Amino acid sequence: MENNMSKKLEAVNQVWEMIDDIYGQYAGSFGITDTELWILYALNEHDGEYLQSDICRDWYYSLQTIHTTIKNMEKKGMIELICQAGNKKNKYIHLTVAGKKLIDNIMAPLVAAEEEAFGILTAEEQDILLPLLQKYANALNTTIGRANRNAEK
Repeated sequence: MENNMSKKLEAVNQVWEMIDDIYGQYAGSFGITDTELWILYALNEHDGEYLQSDICRDWYYSLQTIHTTIKNMEKKGMIELICQAGNKKNKYIHLTVAGKKLIDNIMAPLVAAEEEAFGILTAEEQDILLPLLQKYANALNTTIGRANRNAEK
């Protein structure tokens, strides 16, 4: 029984790595990093404007990772940072003209491909996929957190 669960968990992790690799290869084909891809994705979904702190929270990236990636994207001319009114630490990420071209060239085909792939699932499968993934991720967060606390003792 335990061996069967071990095989299932290995398969789940392999699928997650496969999905990560698919996105990584897609990003690399355009000469950008995975993190740059996800920031562009977020900006695409939020009409070209997103707070750095919101990206960290919503996409589960460390502030250091986002800060480094944003600085690189700024150097490449993809984005510009604009301070939030009354708060110089919290900055909006805005697409530049070059960034908007990247969105058109990279994100439109990616989103279309995602929608086509998601459309292969039945409506019922679509409706249960996200809640199941969230349930597993929340449980994993809890159990790994507990394992970390136990290991520290």
